[in-house]
Amino acid sequence: MKRLVLVAAVAALAATSLTVVQTAQAATTSITIDGTQGGRTFDGIGAISGGGGNSRLLADYPEPQRSQILDYLFKPGYGAALQILKVEIGGDTNS
Repeated sequence: MKRLVLVAAVAALAATSLTVVQTAQAATTSITIDGTQGGRTFDGIGAISGGGGNSRLLADYPEPQRSQILDYLFKPGYGAALQILKVEIGGDTNS
């Protein structure tokens, strides 16, 4: 009986080790660039503020520093000169 169990276990192990795993094929995407056609209009330079609602912390700065931070971010020809800032929408009162 022990021999039969051992043979069955070895056979099961051999069968599982010989199982061929099929990998998923990646989808192929074709991109064509045509300079004669119109495309999306350039909207500007921007950034994303995310990761825990850190944009909310700007309100905690005193006024002179808050204005300096906003100038570094958005003032044209100065600092980052961003036109767009996407801000995370928080999920609670502290966000």
